[in-house]
Amino acid sequence: MSYEIIWEPRGVVKRYFGHVTSADMVQSVTDVEGNPRFDDLRYVINDFLAIDDISSSQKDVDDISVLDKGASFTNPQIRIAVVTISPDVTALATAYAESSMNAYPTKIFASLSEARSWLDAPEQA
Repeated sequence: MSYEIIWEPRGVVKRYFGHVTSADMVQSVTDVEGNPRFDDLRYVINDFLAIDDISSSQKDVDDISVLDKGASFTNPQIRIAVVTISPDVTALATAYAESSMNAYPTKIFASLSEARSWLDAPEQA
């Protein structure tokens, strides 16, 4: 497992490190969405700053989009911040954000502080 989940009062941080596989990413989604605290979440921060590399594909992005779409019927209030400087993760996150299945507002940031500033700002209608 190349991630840890850190629960916060209004959200969750998924911190990835080392070599990240598609199985790790899908498992982290099911870990969060299957948790009883999921209904109260307002944000998810996916922190990829400590990764060495990532093995994932468009199919994996589509699978995660489908999982999130289903979960959005339970909790539609989530915003997703992806924190990365990796071109590979940026490409995957962009594909997720632009997916027709994407249920949540999603933005990509180069630092945690930028991500938290966006999450702390009121959501624009």
